[in-house]
Amino acid sequence: MNRSRREISPILAFTALLFISFPSSNRAQNAAPAQTAAPAPVIVAKFDKNLSTKNAKVDDPVVAKALKAFKLLDGTDIPKGSKLTGKVATVQSKKAGNGDSMLTFRFDQVEVKGGAPIPIHGLVVAIGPEMAPKDDLGPHSVLSRSSSVSGDTSNAGRGVGSTNGLDPSKGMSGVAPKDEDDIAMGSTMAGVALGRHLDADWTTILKGIKTDIDLDSTIVVKVQLK
Repeated sequence: MNRSRREISPILAFTALLFISFPSSNRAQNAAPAQTAAPAPVIVAKFDKNLSTKNAKVDDPVVAKALKAFKLLDGTDIPKGSKLTGKVATVQSKKAGNGDSMLTFRFDQVEVKGGAPIPIHGLVVAIGPEMAPKDDLGPHSVLSRSSSVSGDTSNAGRGVGSTNGLDPSKGMSGVAPKDEDDIAMGSTMAGVALGRHLDADWTTILKGIKTDIDLDSTIVVKVQLK
């Protein structure tokens, strides 16, 4: 009799363990899947106020105007033409830097016409000249793109024209911008490198190599919002 009890006890213990762990398994299977965070908006904007390391000072305003409408993470609609504003954090001219210049700044507000300023953290992830200069075809304009096909380079550099129905992205690489307000990631400004501070305020760093940094209405930026 005692022997039977000794043999049954481990079986009962094992059964109890299964009973306890089974509901936990069910709870794990029935748990709601984690929600994926919405991607941070990226704003395409153009500088609205000239700024140069030749004469800029700390706390000078930095202003860029949105070229397209966008939406904040909380769903707030920001119309085209709204202004991203901020201030210069540090500045060094080419002359003061023995040939190299430096400019750091942060965008911290969006100004919507008729509304109160909206606080933001904005980091520049791309900066460069606008795609289509007003008085020239520009390297990415439809007429100046290469029209070589299947290895035939006889028409390279002659452009693909603006024939109706022609793909306007033809002749551009897969990673190239697709419209005249867009620019490639990073810096495409001659002699200017783009970096960033990995801190809470998302400070943008521009470094000029043997050149001053000049920001004006021909320079486009992509600003990622935190």
